[in-house]
Amino acid sequence: MGSALNKLFNFIKDFLGFEDEEEEDEFELGLEIGENSESLKEVLSLSTKHRRDVNILDYKDRERYIRECCDQMVSASKDVESQRMEYQVVSDRLLDLEELVSLPRRDMNEVRNRAKKILQIEADEAAYTRPISKITEAQYREMERLEEEMPGILKKMKEHEDYQMTIRRDLNLLEGEKGALAYQRKEERERSQNAKASALIVVAAALMAVCFLLILQFTLKLDVLLGFYIVAGVCAIFLTAVCVSYRDAILKQEKIEKKLNRTVSLQNTVKVKYVNTTNLIDYLYAKYHVNNSYELQYMWEKYLEEKEARAHSENVAKKMEEARKALFALLEQYHIKDPSLWLYQPSVLVYEDEMTEVRHSLIIQRQRLKKGIDFHVYNLESSKKEIEEIIRDYPEYAREILAIVSQYEE
Repeated sequence: MGSALNKLFNFIKDFLGFEDEEEEDEFELGLEIGENSESLKEVLSLSTKHRRDVNILDYKDRERYIRECCDQMVSASKDVESQRMEYQVVSDRLLDLEELVSLPRRDMNEVRNRAKKILQIEADEAAYTRPISKITEAQYREMERLEEEMPGILKKMKEHEDYQMTIRRDLNLLEGEKGALAYQRKEERERSQNAKASALIVVAAALMAVCFLLILQFTLKLDVLLGFYIVAGVCAIFLTAVCVSYRDAILKQEKIEKKLNRTVSLQNTVKVKYVNTTNLIDYLYAKYHVNNSYELQYMWEKYLEEKEARAHSENVAKKMEEARKALFALLEQYHIKDPSLWLYQPSVLVYEDEMTEVRHSLIIQRQRLKKGIDFHVYNLESSKKEIEEIIRDYPEYAREILAIVSQYEE
């Protein structure tokens, strides 16, 4: 509650002849509010209180009007208090600027130098190109936990992947070799079967030739002994060639079979190694939540970039804190009321044109705050005077008005 309501309350008690138990402090703003105040002249015509529109003799109208006046006094008092505090803040900033301007050149140069350090740190930070982070915080923490082990983990994973590729390549070669041997075995089997068929054909042809010769001998009484010799010789030659071919096919087939068995055995051994290696790689992928070593390598590289960026940010923050502490201590030494304000506006301390601009802005702010305060004070005082005049004009309602006003007194 503003002191204006307390003064009104005391006025009514004095009017009714009551004695004050305590003396209330008078309402003061620390600002002149007079007939010559320009801001007050601008708002004199804005008052909304017109008693002529109210029937004072009617209880409901009278109570509503008194309460409106009290509500306006309470609202105006709060507005005055808040704007007065803001006015004091702006005034303190102006005093700080005046204090800085009045410093000796040597002291002001020291202030500028410390402010320049803050500006330089800000410029360096603005020029720094931070890498685009493509790693989640969970991945960053995981890489941070495994930082010392990660080079070895990457090397081990790559070695296993390379070994897996080698085994897979060997399996493909063995599969190709197995296919070639199976094809050769099939050819040798066909050759041996062809040799058997050829032998049968030769024997059948020899028998047919012998029969033909016998027919010639018994029917035509011809001497076919030479024919028998010829048939026997040709048959022997063909059978010998067929037997050699068959024997060669069987021997080659046996060799191919042995090679094929060795190849299958070796393939089975390599398959076991491949399965073991694949299981180990799958375990490593699941353990580190990746699909391959390239993904883990990518995460590791992004972690190193992010780590460097965070270290840079921490370094900048540390330098900034030290620079601001140094400037704060110096401003305190020169009795600046709010040193922390200027820590975040160092350019104002460095460049005179910015300082002039800020001073001009603060002056305008203070003028507007004063204008607002004058307006609220006018409303407050006019409401107070309105109630006092009602009491003077209608003393019979003084006790009633006192009861209403007392409800607003703190």
